Amino acid sequence: MSKKILAAALLPTAAFAQSLTIPVNPTMVVTATRVAQPVSSVLAPVNVVTRDEIDRLQAQTVTDVVKTLPGVEVVNNGGRGQLSSLRVRGGASSQTLVLVDGVRSASLTAGITELNNLPLNQVERIEYIRGPRATIYGSDAIGGVINIITRPDKGTNQHKFNVGAGSHQQRQASLSSASQVGEAGQLKIAGGFDDESGYNVHPIAGVNDGDRHGHRGYNAMLDYQQALDSRWDLFATARWFRNVAQYDSSSAASSWGPATHQRNETWTENQSYLLGSRYHDERLLSELRGAFAKQDAYDYPDSRGLDQADARTYTRQYSANWVNSFKLNEVWTLGGGADWQRDMLDDRSRSYGSLYPADAKERDNTGLYALAQFDNQGWQAELSGRSDDNEQFGRHNTWQTGAGWRFVEDYRLSARYGTGFRAPTFNDLYYPGSGNPDLTPEESKSSELMLDGQTAGLAWRVTGYRNDITQMIQWGPNSQGMWRPQNVGKVRIDGVELEGEFDIGWLSHRVAAEYKQPKDRNSDKQQPLIARQGVKWVAQAQWQRLDGSVSWIYQGERYGDAANTVELGGYSLWHLAVGYQLTPALKASGKINNLLDKHYQTAVGYPADERAYYLTLDYAL
Repeated sequence: MSKKILAAALLPTAAFAQSLTIPVNPTMVVTATRVAQPVSSVLAPVNVVTRDEIDRLQAQTVTDVVKTLPGVEVVNNGGRGQLSSLRVRGGASSQTLVLVDGVRSASLTAGITELNNLPLNQVERIEYIRGPRATIYGSDAIGGVINIITRPDKGTNQHKFNVGAGSHQQRQASLSSASQVGEAGQLKIAGGFDDESGYNVHPIAGVNDGDRHGHRGYNAMLDYQQALDSRWDLFATARWFRNVAQYDSSSAASSWGPATHQRNETWTENQSYLLGSRYHDERLLSELRGAFAKQDAYDYPDSRGLDQADARTYTRQYSANWVNSFKLNEVWTLGGGADWQRDMLDDRSRSYGSLYPADAKERDNTGLYALAQFDNQGWQAELSGRSDDNEQFGRHNTWQTGAGWRFVEDYRLSARYGTGFRAPTFNDLYYPGSGNPDLTPEESKSSELMLDGQTAGLAWRVTGYRNDITQMIQWGPNSQGMWRPQNVGKVRIDGVELEGEFDIGWLSHRVAAEYKQPKDRNSDKQQPLIARQGVKWVAQAQWQRLDGSVSWIYQGERYGDAANTVELGGYSLWHLAVGYQLTPALKASGKINNLLDKHYQTAVGYPADERAYYLTLDYAL
């Protein structure tokens, strides 16, 4: 991770970093306000993962990268291609907004982003900010925002080809080519495929013995940027990926009936297109962009095939965004803009033969926001507000404020307060047979206190936070005894995060620890699938022709159910990756996931993968 970002510290590490210095070139981020700014000016915990760091981790998926970040827990229902959800600061997976190049990527029906399905070979860097950002982005940005950026920096000339193989008969190949076009153009082309036979992600003794649940994926991308002059830019992106994955739908014998054996398959294809223009000078930035995304998804027994799928959804999303920032003077910056989005569910969509109701077909959302920032080195402050008008649930307003005080050089104390919300999804409202069209948005109120600084080469941060979420959409019986989604949930999450980054020789270290209490305020129970304690350590190295990484992730005990009757033990995972530069253009790498072959579960009944091995060859020009 870049040393100018973050963060919070595990203070005992300070003794090892006495002779180190922090680099002076600022790390820039765009996710906090949708306009590029130095990390040091952001009044919230921010992390940035670069492409070089992703390569040293030898990550196989976006999930592999994100799960090393502070405050993130990942719940996997199996391996590659299976359902994978992330929880930030103890919140639900739908309460973290995931963007791809600043554009929403969540499913319109389920409301979550399948990180395992996003092509990692297209990623240039990942920006991650914690805390509410609803005043900037609207719905879903309650726990934080993850922005997956695929566009290369201007002037990049780099061409990579990668092939690999690994456990579960895994094989993959990818290419990524970024090059200048003339004096003012930048082109990126990327593509790839991966395939693996998988393992039995949901074993039921005597029922599905010997089953494997594999995955096959393809992806392609084309991105172009053109500078019309020193102030005007045009950019466009086309992206496509298709994923096919098997999962288990078997059941053991019970009082409800005999055991059944069934292996299902999901087939998902995504297309997205983005066109935009940006004007920028010394004081003003104005960006206008339009985007279109479509997803076709099928779910069926693998013995029947795609054409006979009883469950299929066809979603379309149109969006337009206008972002502005004006530097009023040396200390004041003003910003604001407008967002419009139309979500559409094709009338051919159905769930196991049942059509979605007519009301589910379409909804529009229009959002207006404004932002003011103050920074005179010693003091920082921000105030923002937003109003969203949605066709289905009406108008929803959010606001946020924060202030920071640099009481000593390199030391800052800051505080923030903000509100957020999550809009009901199409499935929440209209899922055939169980949707509830009377749902209203979930709401949150968040407060945070942070102390960060740099001490003897150690960049550190300590953050305490409280997040109150009300009107959470949870399943429960209505007055007629029918189970359906309702606005009945109420959760309070209190937590403390400590982070630190430092170098020792040619080893770069990033450490984080957290403690939180995610309580259901109706039942006084701990939120399911969320651990109270967690510790993470990532060390990366670059020495002559060798590079690599060691990572350790510890998550404490959790409960597998809302009643807190099913316990899931804590787990401690080690991952090791090593690369060697054979020639200036050719590199050989190897990775061992789950080095100590730890047996554990992040979801009840879905054991995680055992020790796995991967080998890759990279050719770069």
